Amino acid sequence: MTQVCQLFDAAAGWEERVASGQLLERLPRDRFDCRLAALDPRPMCWLREFRREVTLFPRLGAAVLAGPLVRRFVVRRGIDVVHAWGLRAALAAGAAGKTPVAVELFDPRLSSWDLKVLRTLARSACFAVVCSCQIVHRRLIEGGIRADACVLIRPGVDFAVINQARRGPLRGELGLSPADFVVITPPGGAADGECLEAALAAKLVDYLAPPVRIIVPGARRSDRRARRFAGSLPGDPILVHAGRQVPFEELLAISDALVVATRGDTPSTAIAWAMAAGTAVVAGAVHSVAELIANKLNGLLYKPQTDRTAAVPVARLLQDRDAQRQSRETARGQAYEVFGLRRFVDQHARLYANLFEGEPPGDGIVDPATMV
Repeated sequence: MTQVCQLFDAAAGWEERVASGQLLERLPRDRFDCRLAALDPRPMCWLREFRREVTLFPRLGAAVLAGPLVRRFVVRRGIDVVHAWGLRAALAAGAAGKTPVAVELFDPRLSSWDLKVLRTLARSACFAVVCSCQIVHRRLIEGGIRADACVLIRPGVDFAVINQARRGPLRGELGLSPADFVVITPPGGAADGECLEAALAAKLVDYLAPPVRIIVPGARRSDRRARRFAGSLPGDPILVHAGRQVPFEELLAISDALVVATRGDTPSTAIAWAMAAGTAVVAGAVHSVAELIANKLNGLLYKPQTDRTAAVPVARLLQDRDAQRQSRETARGQAYEVFGLRRFVDQHARLYANLFEGEPPGDGIVDPATMV
């Protein structure tokens, strides 16, 4: 049996929570035994939801200082592979010794420091970077990380969670009527101002074609600022107070449109879930979005401009309900083909086996998007 340690750092958020939970629940129990550990107490609020023992290492400042503690844990528990959720977690795992390490990345916004860390870690033959989309994969290779260490594994979408949320009472519990057109923004990580523009676009549409409501999830400063802004707009209130206890994937499932008002590359896992949920995608035509969305085929895109607000083009696309209906049908079918949960789990199982056996990390792992 392969012993796997899932190691989290302070940056772990919604994408990491969903993906790690899927692996914990669905990896074959007769082949894999997963242990949980964290370098920071911040992820503990949702790690406890897994109902597993979680080892919390003391905060020692630099991630490499946690290396000896992680090493002791790895040796004591007989860990065969460390799955790091975050660069600091990968750095600590790399400093722990010769145990194979895989780090999962969702955000294409990689700094020069990020790439330097990854280049250093990739010197080890037993190291892999799991990329959730092609743009992350490309940025890593352009940044000097060896290609054979970069493995593309698309996110897995749990259609059962989506269908249960859509059939459930969540819309009513949030005070939403069947007539409300519900807009939602991604779960944190957006640049300051992007959620504000989404809120302003929703209010513009509410003036023209009411009723429109908006959900702004997340606990980051930009999310809180957008919620205050949406709550202060004149006229009928449009902000939906969902609370932190409702998972983002359930909120997305009961929404009518996901607005990604971005001017640069951004994580795309929320877009994959929106496609699967039949939630229309309205987004800026940047590389990470255009990798999944084609305008008026499976979503609606606008050209972002640095000197102009996105609120007006977003509002115009939010009003085009016919185009949204057509794009949702295409997007849901594509999501079934590309973001299968079983494939996501199987590909991670293959990755673990490759690292443990000393094989190339990407051996036998194929991008499903190339087969559609």
